[in-house]
Amino acid sequence: MKYHVFIDFDGTITEKDVGYDFFKHFAKGMAEPVVQRYRNGEIGAVECLQKECDIYNEYPAPAREVKDFIRSQKVSAGFREFVDFCQSHDVRLTILSAGFDFYINPILNDLGLSHLDVLSTPTFIKHGRINPEFIHFDEAICPGCANCKGERIKELTVADEFPVFIGDGHSDSHGAEQAKLVFAKSFLAEYLEKHKIEYIYYNDFFDVINEFRRLRKMTD
Repeated sequence: MKYHVFIDFDGTITEKDVGYDFFKHFAKGMAEPVVQRYRNGEIGAVECLQKECDIYNEYPAPAREVKDFIRSQKVSAGFREFVDFCQSHDVRLTILSAGFDFYINPILNDLGLSHLDVLSTPTFIKHGRINPEFIHFDEAICPGCANCKGERIKELTVADEFPVFIGDGHSDSHGAEQAKLVFAKSFLAEYLEKHKIEYIYYNDFFDVINEFRRLRKMTD
């Protein structure tokens, strides 16, 4: 069986939701009502992310402070080992995120993992202001997601692959629904419980490695 693992970034690869914490910190909490409206289903992800940027852009932080914030982010335990495990067992790996490349790429670069396939929301920075480009958004297909993980899984999974999804957050439900095997925690686990969708709970990527080893023994 050929596995293709799709992984959320914020709160999954990283210990914390980097994008959420970034705007909470640098916008001094002024974007919190916007995020709450998104979590309540009142607005879509694109509107939420754009408004967060708009609020931040009124008083953008110095570049050095932004870099220091990004460098301070910690990666979830076992992630580097999981990447090595996937490479040694010919498991295809793709990172899916509605988050922004301006923090995702540096974090992966610092880990020596810039070679990984990543589909995130690109940005261009001008005079310190963040300008997102929602290139993965298609309102006709999925009006709620900025980068629908379910749609990306359908697009990227080839005929002989078994799609696996690993996530934790509000934006991960469509990815989990499209995958054939799901590792979940936090908000995603609550969603799957509510909708009676099977999943495997995990604390960190060492748990995921152990489960993959068990599955390979069962299928070899």
